[in-house]
Amino acid sequence: MNLLTNPQNYEICFTICSLMVLFVTVFVHATEEHYYSRQNDIFGGLVFNAILMNVLGLVHKVWIQSDFVRNSISYQAVCVLGMLEKACIYVMPLLSMLYCMAIFHIEPSTIWKKAILFLPTVYSLMVVFSVIFTDYFYYFDQNADTKYRYFQGATVNVNVWLYLVFAAYLIFRYLKTLSSEKTIALVIYFFLMAAGIPIRILTKSSSIFEFSVSIALLLCVYTFQNPGEFVDRTSGAGTKKALDFTISTYLLQKKSFTILGIYIDKLDVILSEETAETASELLRQIADYLRKMCTDGSLFYSSDSTFALVIPNVRPEDVIIEKTTDQIKKRFKDSWNLRNTEIKLFQSPCAIGFPDEVDSLERFNEVRTVMKKALLRHNRDVLRIADLNLKYVEHDKKIDGIVKRALEDGLLDVYYQPIYSPSEGKYTSCEALVRLKDPKLGFISPAAFMPVAEKNGTVLDIDRFVLDSVCEMISTTGITDYGVEYVEVNLSIVDCIQANMADNVLNTLKKYNVQAKNINLEITETWEKDITEVMDTNIGRLIRAGISFSMDDFGTGYSNLSRIALLPLKLFKLDKSIVQSAFESETSYMVMINLIKIIKSLGKEIVAEGVETAEQAGQVIRLGCDHIQGFFYARPMTKEHFIEFIKEHNS
Repeated sequence: MNLLTNPQNYEICFTICSLMVLFVTVFVHATEEHYYSRQNDIFGGLVFNAILMNVLGLVHKVWIQSDFVRNSISYQAVCVLGMLEKACIYVMPLLSMLYCMAIFHIEPSTIWKKAILFLPTVYSLMVVFSVIFTDYFYYFDQNADTKYRYFQGATVNVNVWLYLVFAAYLIFRYLKTLSSEKTIALVIYFFLMAAGIPIRILTKSSSIFEFSVSIALLLCVYTFQNPGEFVDRTSGAGTKKALDFTISTYLLQKKSFTILGIYIDKLDVILSEETAETASELLRQIADYLRKMCTDGSLFYSSDSTFALVIPNVRPEDVIIEKTTDQIKKRFKDSWNLRNTEIKLFQSPCAIGFPDEVDSLERFNEVRTVMKKALLRHNRDVLRIADLNLKYVEHDKKIDGIVKRALEDGLLDVYYQPIYSPSEGKYTSCEALVRLKDPKLGFISPAAFMPVAEKNGTVLDIDRFVLDSVCEMISTTGITDYGVEYVEVNLSIVDCIQANMADNVLNTLKKYNVQAKNINLEITETWEKDITEVMDTNIGRLIRAGISFSMDDFGTGYSNLSRIALLPLKLFKLDKSIVQSAFESETSYMVMINLIKIIKSLGKEIVAEGVETAEQAGQVIRLGCDHIQGFFYARPMTKEHFIEFIKEHNS
């Protein structure tokens, strides 16, 4: 007991305190969830090295003070332990440097860089083990204490300071990627490491250095190893903050990488109806599978039903992206376990390339928002920035300017997609689709510009332009003589609530001498919940004039079926997402069958959208769909090509 209570033995007390701090560090680290595996591996190496260093130092200090231990362990053995303790001390700066690099996702890319990184430590270890052959650098006295021969022995400390200078450079360079708390923690960590060296030299004791190392590691376990900010506890994947940090550090390093996003349809709705334990179980199933598709520590999950895989040294168009998404698609065709019940989930992938397509975190957040909207209507192939018809995704403000001048500058055009009638064996109708082509940006998707048009009011002029173009086409081409009975024209909510909407439509038909039966106006499923007295009046007047109405995107909303049954609709258009998902799972197939039964029971006609294969076409025809629309039959085409197409196929 005197060994511990004697004030002269403060070094032993410091070492025991160091070990206690390290054991607390190990306990806290072991009970927390882990995320960055390389970072965790290096941190584990740091803690193990620190414990070994303290244990070896403790044995040496006790050997000096205790006759019993001195008689149990020989002088030569203690010298060996002292040599190993020094090896641990000089390995510590290297491990600290590697830990700092792992935090910033830095890994030496060439063997020469790795050699330069390890060279100072190799030199230090050569000096440490040189005592076996020579006392040129240092020697052990009668108490097995180290006696350096200056200046050659002190060169090992120069090597340590080289690492500290490099660490200071990294902290300065990547300062803006860290929170203030983490910046302070990292600075204190290396300050304690650095301060331990002169203290060790002045006091001729390694206990102070070892204690400072233990405090530094405990600080790390509560900051960089604390998963609260970087790990989503429900899924075990990285958080949005972790993803932002990874993107920022990779961009600063000018690394090329691709983020593969996996949006899971209505996942947030499913999770909101479950307990925290059940939601976590489902998310971990998904995360555990997706983690196999990427390197350790590069899977992230945000609360908007989207997982993100960071794939380094890959471009969005590379084959590996296609192969990865194909594997993910196959897995999602199978069921997932939710409360011992098999459920189906539907995913839509997107790929964003850095830094060619996106060169900043701010731009990524803009792109991410637009892609999320596009994924809601995407057909589950890999969605890329190029698919949005923009070299770079532009802010709504830029699109706003383009939309406002679209009519004036002649940027709008109307395309026509033929719709096939199985009973007639020909194309009896078509849908008019507006297209916008900017001289610089090329084609801009309606999903991008129509919401902007609704906000700035130009949607009214665009709707009039489309109806004018359709009526002019019917009037001048005689398309009805070739079997096309009517053209479907989309109607916006903004147009419906205009008091003079019915007058405008009827005046346009009169202007081109087009019969009302040749026009069918499309409304969306969400339209019925916003119906107003003005809309009722407009629709009633147009129906009495002979214009028919259809419901577009049926099956994607949450409409009251009894309310829909009362609407004066001729057609229901099954949304393409319903049709395509029906061929991916039995549950979705049953949903489509029941929707068709409901529509047929109301005495309405059905248009199946998004039919892309012969199998899909054959099946929806057998189920009783009256009209088929999709790429299998025809893609949207210009007026001239449409006329030629109809003449060729309906003759």
